[in-house]
Amino acid sequence: MVISTLLKRLNDVSISRKLYFIIVIIALLGFVGLYASGFAIAPLPVLSLVLATIGVFIVITLNRSLIEDLNGITKGVALVTKGSFKARVHVYSRHEVGVLAMAFNDMANTFEQKIVELKLTEENLIREKERAEHFEKAKKHFLVNMSHEIRTPMNAILGFARYLQESLTEKDQQESIKMIVKSGEHLLATLNDILDLSNIETGEVSFMKLPFNLRDAVAAIYQLMESNAKQKKIGLSYSLDDNIPDCIIYGDSVRLSQILLSLTSNALKFTEYGHVSITAKAVSDDDDERIAIEFRVKDTGIGIPIEKRDKIFEPFEQGTNHMTRKFGGTGIGLSIVKHLITMQHGEINVDSVPNQGSEFCVKLSFFKTNLCKDRWDGQHNKDLTSSADVTSGKGIRVLIVEDNAINQLLVIKLLQKHGYETTVAENGEIALHKYSAADFDIILMDLQMPEMDGYEATVHIRNMESYKKDVPIVAMTAHTIKGEMEKCLSIGMNDYISKPFHANELYEKISSLVKEVIPIPER
Repeated sequence: MVISTLLKRLNDVSISRKLYFIIVIIALLGFVGLYASGFAIAPLPVLSLVLATIGVFIVITLNRSLIEDLNGITKGVALVTKGSFKARVHVYSRHEVGVLAMAFNDMANTFEQKIVELKLTEENLIREKERAEHFEKAKKHFLVNMSHEIRTPMNAILGFARYLQESLTEKDQQESIKMIVKSGEHLLATLNDILDLSNIETGEVSFMKLPFNLRDAVAAIYQLMESNAKQKKIGLSYSLDDNIPDCIIYGDSVRLSQILLSLTSNALKFTEYGHVSITAKAVSDDDDERIAIEFRVKDTGIGIPIEKRDKIFEPFEQGTNHMTRKFGGTGIGLSIVKHLITMQHGEINVDSVPNQGSEFCVKLSFFKTNLCKDRWDGQHNKDLTSSADVTSGKGIRVLIVEDNAINQLLVIKLLQKHGYETTVAENGEIALHKYSAADFDIILMDLQMPEMDGYEATVHIRNMESYKKDVPIVAMTAHTIKGEMEKCLSIGMNDYISKPFHANELYEKISSLVKEVIPIPER
């Protein structure tokens, strides 16, 4: 016990103190040897003195070497701690502490090499980040331009189709043009998803809450897919339970159609014989504000292996490579469907048996009519494709700033049909000249135009020093990127309408901004 305590305490003593202790012991031994011989010159005392002297010399030398090596290592550690990885320790000896000093130098060399590698990696990462940011900007620029170039003609296609729909009287013709409109809306929704896929993944997709009839929406899906089913000689049917309300509900009917069309199209594509059915029923009616609807799309197709059921909702994935080769497609449809459902706080599940068929179940909630009466003005209760009850625009002067000739003609036809007085300017610069020479009650301003775009033209108008600076300006644009509306409002525009637009949407915005024709004050 005493020995272990003594050894423990000795371990806590520094090496230099131990060496000093040894020096003292050797010196005492030499002194004792001399004292025992009576300080006489004899072989034994002389030998003791010589050994003591040699011992003291060795111990002093060893102590000096240890202290120098240890001090060097301590200083090197301090420098490395401060970030100086070029610090090296001078090796004074080849004994254990010297080996430790050399090991420290090797470690410092390794650190320095790793630091150089890390700096190179950091520089590479910075370059890759800059390259990624460059490609991201290029991608955004490409999407913005593609969105504008695709949505601009789509505005004319859907606009003229709706315009023609109002003038047709034969039922067959009305049904045909209705299918053109529905197909165009579906194509537009698909184009939006492709162009804005990154926004879908980040949840930056907006949803409308407009009135629609659920029975009509499901029937339209059936009518659109009926010809495909007949071509493949596959049965197609739809049914709605009696508990489905036969009144107007509020939600995004375009997104709902996109979801059901994608699921039904997939069911038909992967079914070679048998039947595809679409069903809907109300599964919850306890909430006074909302109603939950469950949609099921069932087929007798090839089915999905159990290990692939989760992967089919991932982008660019299909059940098997064989399916991709045989049936084609990008594999993006179900991924978009899942995103659209999830962002509406809905659910989607799939039950499938290989070689027997699949059933997709979608649950979404919608606002009831009685909740939304106070949230929507009366015009939203009409079919948006109808404009029979629109207030006359007689006496209202509209300046249309639009560079696309087809869209010019469309807006002119829509406005002149209800008595609006229209003037066209092909770009912002021409618009400023025409607005300076005449008075208008409202300006419909396209954003992307040659010579002078809509942003610059709006800034010029808002900087005028007369009453003209207060004219209402509505942005008309095919751009759909996030923040576009905020940008328009920040420079002084009053409202924003996205192409393609419904005729009633255009009339409503004009009506809300031009309450009445006010006499122009004297200049």
